[in-house]
Amino acid sequence: MTWPLLIVVWLCWGLSYPFMAWTLEAVDLITARLLANAGAGTLLLLLCLREPGRRVLLRREEWRGVLVLSLLVMAVFPFALIAGVMLVGPGQAAILNYTMPVWASLLAVPVLGERLDRRTLAALGLGLAAVLLVLAGTVGPEGPSGLGVALGLVAGATFGAGTVFAKKLRFRSPVLLTTAWQLLLGTPPAFAVWLLLYDHTYWHPDAGRGLFGLFYMVVFANALAYAAWFPVVGRLKASVASLSLLVVPCIGVASSALLVERRIGPFDVAALACVLGAIALVVRRPAAAPAATEEGPRQSG
Repeated sequence: MTWPLLIVVWLCWGLSYPFMAWTLEAVDLITARLLANAGAGTLLLLLCLREPGRRVLLRREEWRGVLVLSLLVMAVFPFALIAGVMLVGPGQAAILNYTMPVWASLLAVPVLGERLDRRTLAALGLGLAAVLLVLAGTVGPEGPSGLGVALGLVAGATFGAGTVFAKKLRFRSPVLLTTAWQLLLGTPPAFAVWLLLYDHTYWHPDAGRGLFGLFYMVVFANALAYAAWFPVVGRLKASVASLSLLVVPCIGVASSALLVERRIGPFDVAALACVLGAIALVVRRPAAAPAATEEGPRQSG
């Protein structure tokens, strides 16, 4: 069933924004990403090992596709996202990141042959309006946070591309295994950046709230969320799957206001109204036929 998986994804990723801010009290963003990739990937691989006869290595023809997806979703995307949170705040970064449906829907046309109907185009238009409102809301006494906005858009674009290519590729390996290797293959790039910026890294083991945030990022925002997300991609059209994630910034903004005391301004409220309008358009769409089975889904994973 798709709905339970979507609920898991919405909650895990929506709550990840304030918990990401907590994480930065204990570790820097480079160290956090390195530990998230390595920890979540190892956890999923260990789960694969528990089943008798289960493969722990991908098939020979699958490595290249998993590597490309890993670079998009587990390397470029998370670094851009975390940096955006630092520059524009978790709530605003949540909305900017979820321009992902725009990029995914546009790329799905030439890559997957999907058609954009009027309802999808209207939802995409509301998503773009939300981005413009967030951009307007970043203008203050110190000027607009242009770099933070740009990084939020980069995060959305790379995740959108990853969603489309996950749908395009056909893997026979189980989704849990391909997800584990995406995370693990994203670890060396994170380690290389960590070595390069070592002098700017930090570790505060006494920051209890930050360590809890790091635990959440490894177990829930990465291991559990990605294990639930990739089956969703296999069952829905890329444009519909990506538009379904517009629920996440609503949870992200609300939870950020509660957990990190981030003020919700009028531009944020207007942007959320646009997002809710887009969601209303999406949920009224006819259900798409399943594109994958539980074992050996047809998407990356």
